[in-house]
Amino acid sequence: MIGRGHARNVAEPEGDSMQHRVLHRLCGAITMCIALAVATGCAPIEVDSTEQDSAQAADPADADPNATIRYADATGPSRFDPHRSTVGQDIRFLAPVYDRLVHIRPDGELTGGLARDWEWDDSGTVLTMWLREGVRFHDGTAFNAEAVRANIHRGQTLTGSSVSADLEVIDRVDVVDDATVRLHLSKRSSMLPGLLSHRAGAIVSPAAFDKPNLDSAPVGAGMYRVTQYHKDDVIVYERNEDYWDESVVGARQIELDILSDDVTRLNAIRTGEVDIALIGGRQIAEAEQAGLVIQQDRSLTYLVLYLNRARAEFDKLLVRRALNHAIDREAIANGITFGASEPSVQPFPEGYFAHNPDYPGDYYEYNPRLARQLLRQAGVPNGFSFEMLVAALPPYTQVGEAVQNMLGEVGIDARIRAVEAAQTADVYYAQEQGDALLAQWGGRPDPSMTIELQFTANGFSNPGGHTTPEMTELHTTALNTIDEDARTEVLRRNVGEIVEQAFQVPVASDQTTYATTTDVVGFQSLITGQPDFRTLGKSG
Repeated sequence: MIGRGHARNVAEPEGDSMQHRVLHRLCGAITMCIALAVATGCAPIEVDSTEQDSAQAADPADADPNATIRYADATGPSRFDPHRSTVGQDIRFLAPVYDRLVHIRPDGELTGGLARDWEWDDSGTVLTMWLREGVRFHDGTAFNAEAVRANIHRGQTLTGSSVSADLEVIDRVDVVDDATVRLHLSKRSSMLPGLLSHRAGAIVSPAAFDKPNLDSAPVGAGMYRVTQYHKDDVIVYERNEDYWDESVVGARQIELDILSDDVTRLNAIRTGEVDIALIGGRQIAEAEQAGLVIQQDRSLTYLVLYLNRARAEFDKLLVRRALNHAIDREAIANGITFGASEPSVQPFPEGYFAHNPDYPGDYYEYNPRLARQLLRQAGVPNGFSFEMLVAALPPYTQVGEAVQNMLGEVGIDARIRAVEAAQTADVYYAQEQGDALLAQWGGRPDPSMTIELQFTANGFSNPGGHTTPEMTELHTTALNTIDEDARTEVLRRNVGEIVEQAFQVPVASDQTTYATTTDVVGFQSLITGQPDFRTLGKSG
């Protein structure tokens, strides 16, 4: 087993210093915003109190109900149909429009959404959900138990559904009455409530199921409705005056500008064109000097090199471990993200309940000599070539070039192919193009969701279908375990299997960074990474 202790008995990494490595290997990369938000799990992430203090308090009295909030993000949704959306980070665009059965609080705790409450039976295979009454979709259609049943059926059976695997465990949905549904499962699934707080639990108006333009004109029951959408340009959300939760602060309108360049986003908020902007770590000092308010929170999004392990040479464990030792994570975190991320070898960050502390960020320490040794042991002493898909955004292209150079130093030729950011999931997961993908995992509201999607045989985000018997057994055990402490232990063992088998090459765990103007009130960043639109407002 190649482990942390073993690696440190081998010669130290070649090179002069951290500064030398950053300058030499990162190809002049200048900055990065690896904070495209979204998603976490069902237990709180620890956040430094100074970070919390930077957030404006949510005070409805300070909010102008007729205000327009202008918000700049780096990319737009792959599509607005939540059952066909292929990018986990799409949830930040879907959430204002589509209420889910279950909602999530800023600290990660699950709370009532369109289902006001729920309860497991003694067997752990029947989930009863009590629904909110008097709710209507944006098109006037009534929300009720039949709408829930229809949405679950659509998610399970729709051609091209990206949530069918999430909902597969549901055998039958009983409509008890208009306000009560009973979900019968084929087996225990402790992650189901978390699943229903994400795209799988987003409820579409049944009257809109067959709309040919649902991908661009969504119809939900959320606090906002989309009135204008120009792909990769702008999304305009108008407040739903009939929204069921009257306590929501809300502005009259949210205008979301899609600006892929982080410098352009910072300039937009400095000049007053927008009120909120997603920024990179290098820009924090400049934003503060401009009098902007900063909030930076740890999230479950992480930068990763996904590997299609059904492709040669990624089917060899020693090769995958060699890749992990070839990457200088600390240089990327410090030299490109400027401290807005932390080196990581696992899907979950420090402080999160599923994080396994036995595998710190330097577990696969940067060691090109050891990487070359492992390649020789794997039977590929002269290295190999592979196609690496990279999202066509400056943050990813910069890291892609750095990874390409680092792998080149050990004889591995990573041939970069740029792919439109919103299409990366379609191209890599669905079409199974490319041998690897450098991108950001958007995270999920429950750790078992991340594990199932990426590391099980039928996971949507595992195009090669490769897994191990131990992974399958541990994942099944976690799903069957209702006790939280016992489940945490199983999940941490699951993480150990992911790291030891080098299923992928995690690079860095992200910290989401936003800048806001001083008149923005009620700003809270969910641990899923996006602003909490339910408290967001602007002073008059």
